[in-house]
Amino acid sequence: MEIRVRYAPSPTGYLHIGGARTAIFNYLFAKHNNGKFIVRIEDTDIARNVADGIASQLNNLRWLGLEIDETIDTKGSKYGPYQQTERLDIYRHYANKLIDENHAYHCFCTPKILEAMKKTQEKAKVPAFKYDGRCAKLSPSEVNKKLQSKVAFAIRLKSPKHRTFIINDIVRGEVSFNSKDIGDFVIIKTNGIATYNFAVVIDDYLMKISHVFRGAEHLSNTPRQLIVYDYFKWSAPKFGHLTLITNQEGKKLSKRDGSLMQFIEQYRNEGYLPEALFNFISLLGWNPHEEREIFSKAELIKIFNSDYFSKSPGMFDIKKLLWVNNHYIKELPEAKYLDLVTPFVKKAYDWNSRPETWWKELLLIYQKQLMYGAEITQLIKFFLEDKTTLTKDSQEFLKNNSTSSQLVIKAFSQKINQLDDWNEEKIHDVINQVKSETKISGKLLFMTIRIACSRQTSGPELPKTIKLLGKKNILTNIKDLKF
Repeated sequence: MEIRVRYAPSPTGYLHIGGARTAIFNYLFAKHNNGKFIVRIEDTDIARNVADGIASQLNNLRWLGLEIDETIDTKGSKYGPYQQTERLDIYRHYANKLIDENHAYHCFCTPKILEAMKKTQEKAKVPAFKYDGRCAKLSPSEVNKKLQSKVAFAIRLKSPKHRTFIINDIVRGEVSFNSKDIGDFVIIKTNGIATYNFAVVIDDYLMKISHVFRGAEHLSNTPRQLIVYDYFKWSAPKFGHLTLITNQEGKKLSKRDGSLMQFIEQYRNEGYLPEALFNFISLLGWNPHEEREIFSKAELIKIFNSDYFSKSPGMFDIKKLLWVNNHYIKELPEAKYLDLVTPFVKKAYDWNSRPETWWKELLLIYQKQLMYGAEITQLIKFFLEDKTTLTKDSQEFLKNNSTSSQLVIKAFSQKINQLDDWNEEKIHDVINQVKSETKISGKLLFMTIRIACSRQTSGPELPKTIKLLGKKNILTNIKDLKF
């Protein structure tokens, strides 16, 4: 059997963390087993679809590094179309087949009738609403009369009585469902569009999907889908329902959670690397059983084992993501690193105000510590903005070491003013001369000079910082220093 898996997003929104994880797990499983990774667009919820939802899904999946074998814009496949709104005739054909076999029926109940039915059941304290099956009792002649009169109808599937369905879930083990908990449910709505639980079965069967990995929220859909498989006498794919993703407080990751960015596009726009996100997301609910956190895509494909899915929720630890992203940034070739950060700098600052060589030297200082691309604008801020006031920490340091600090600043100011060759080596020599002249060394020497020059208590290597700030700025900062 060829391994064929699918990621089937709805374009009612953009690619988010949970969807990306589902796609990545399907992709890794397919590629590890020399199978096919399919992306099918489930766009039948027309009212909620967003204009660029499909583009967001496909573009960001590909940005993450997922090569898609079959989808709406690939050619040569015999299993398409891959967009559900283009498959409506297929669903109606199979729905009519079920009617012919007495497994489904036309339902002419209006929304008003259904609402009244629901209220009656609520008064009777029925735990969950179930359609009472009244239209299943209509005679063929009554049905034909309503159809000829163009009465609006849906198609409902008959739910079998007291049937137990069992799946051996790849993640959760054996799970059983009893059909007594399921009423007759709609498979074709009055607008002619198939419902999710019907369309997904038809699509998975016709596209020869062998395994379905999806979020835990779909577990409750499984019994309805198994009923459809059973009526058609089709073999169901193997299922794996992934555990939840939680935030750092242990709460289910929600699109309304403002503590985290929820969508891949947001991370992309902030300058996270696709390799880092792929690596990080792959470990949300899957354990490679190795004492490391960094894996290339090729390594993950090689070692991916569906036995290693976790039964516990995967925690979205933003600190860990930042650490992983920093690792990948540090490994970038110089040119690719500059390609990453330069657009953020050009957007925030006047690029033409300094020579390109100056910008390059400045930006490269931060490659080892940068967590994500957009962070660069804050890291370099003090090189580009006038500093007129000291931070509280700087003030306290100079105040607590007033006599020594004044000696250091006076000596440094005189010597740096006389310096003609403005380079790191000569600046380093000046600092050593101040050390010899004042007999002050260590933190008291270096911190004092750093504060005087940059108004900062920390930063890149001191001679390099002084060089990039420039002689004019250094002398102005020292002159304006008050403590």
